[in-house]
Amino acid sequence: MNIAINQDLVCACPQDLCRARFIDRMGDHLEAEGMPRIAGRLFGLMILEPGVVSFSDLAARLCVSRASISTNARLLESKGLIVKVQVEGERQDFFRLADRPYVNMIRGVAHRMEETQASIIAAEADLSPDATAERQRLEQARAFFETAVASLNDLAAKLCQLDEEGRGKQ
Repeated sequence: MNIAINQDLVCACPQDLCRARFIDRMGDHLEAEGMPRIAGRLFGLMILEPGVVSFSDLAARLCVSRASISTNARLLESKGLIVKVQVEGERQDFFRLADRPYVNMIRGVAHRMEETQASIIAAEADLSPDATAERQRLEQARAFFETAVASLNDLAAKLCQLDEEGRGKQ
């Protein structure tokens, strides 16, 4: 594990080391899911932050270039995980964790699976009647994606319900 910590911004208290470890691990987790490691670290930092964080502060705290923050913040924004906010009197951008980022994450996965499901349905329609083995495998794939999408949509709805009941900000 490679923890990049700006020593000027971190005191020796255990809380700061815990935060740095969490941020680094989020980078590892999102990288394992195919996203840039810096995007995961940025998301980890935003999970821990209760308010807005400036663009330049993000770069300094994560020890990365402003270009990396720009690229990865746009990626996280496009997935509904963070949002850009304007602070009156400030020229730079600020960011905060999105409302319901985990619901947005689940809905994003469900949407991509729906697109795959549509491709499977189109392939089934294009098959010749005698392609029974291929049709059977496509039917299995379609059943998987249908079940997964339904489960993910149910999960997103349940997370929204928990949020509305005040049992967790999702």
